[in-house]
Amino acid sequence: MPSYTINYLTGDTETIQADRVEEEGPQYTAYLGADGDGSVIVSHIPAANVRSIHHQDAKAVNG
Repeated sequence: MPSYTINYLTGDTETIQADRVEEEGPQYTAYLGADGDGSVIVSHIPAANVRSIHHQDAKAVNG
């Protein structure tokens, strides 16, 4: 299952299991499931507290 690591401004990190993370106004919302009505929200993350979000399954690109 895809996962994301969230790095907070405090230096804390958190890993969540989600298919996608979308920025929605003042927060990020993490979803399980493809786009559409079948998705389930698994987390709301306040954007003001986030330093970075990394998709763990993404491949590095050099170039």
